[in-house]
Amino acid sequence: MDVLWPLIGSWPLPLKLGFLGVAIALLILLRYFAFTSIAFGFSRLIERYSPMRRLQSKPFTSKQIKREIGYSMLSVLTFTGVVGVIILMSQAGWTRIYSDASKHGVLWFWLQIPVALLIQDWYFYWMHRIVHAPGIYEYVHNAHHRSTNPTAFAAFAFHPFEAFLEIGIFLIIVLIIPMHSIALLFVGGFSLAFNVYGHLGYEVMPRFIGKSPLGYMLNKSAYHNQHHRTYRYNYGLYTAIWDRLHGTLHPEAEQLYDRATKLETKEGLGGNASIRSE
Repeated sequence: MDVLWPLIGSWPLPLKLGFLGVAIALLILLRYFAFTSIAFGFSRLIERYSPMRRLQSKPFTSKQIKREIGYSMLSVLTFTGVVGVIILMSQAGWTRIYSDASKHGVLWFWLQIPVALLIQDWYFYWMHRIVHAPGIYEYVHNAHHRSTNPTAFAAFAFHPFEAFLEIGIFLIIVLIIPMHSIALLFVGGFSLAFNVYGHLGYEVMPRFIGKSPLGYMLNKSAYHNQHHRTYRYNYGLYTAIWDRLHGTLHPEAEQLYDRATKLETKEGLGGNASIRSE
């Protein structure tokens, strides 16, 4: 925007806002379809060469995928509006977004990324638990849970109000901590990538990571897939920290990860059956 804004800054407000909205929407759409299409294609390869990594025996359907993409398009509209507001707020000097890396130093440039991700992770855990509350779930979060065995395309498949809640944390982040524009873009891209991984339907986290101390703290695709089946437990986004602290990690979450990644065994899909049928 630092390059683009001087070019459109003198345009009439309706034209400026229209151009800004179209540009943001196209960028979000391009990123969504790039990430989800590649991930879905990758999942087809996993199914062919390593089907044991599949987390549920229930097949994906074209009707399901169309529904997930349809809800995702509504989310794109919501995200476009919020990103547009953030850009306008930034141009007015109301946020802490900056573009000169020397302003806060190199150390903060790298530290702000994990700080922002951790804030988002904590926020998401509690927001996720709230939208599961009776009276809210039926009208808001149920749209996302219609996919009990989600595909990568479900990464943005939210009710519009939930989509606003999902991206709303970025409005808070840019108001409370200095964020370089490049770092902010990275956080947004990482958020989408991890969301796609969580809805992949297959566990691809290598065991040398998943069974390490770091892996103990990380959320896994197996965990989130289990959440879609059970409608409770495993509320985290990037980490399992808050689930472990508050006792909301599924008692058999780690067993599901183990069964999907112990490729040297012969358990196969049958080995996962008891967990899938909960």
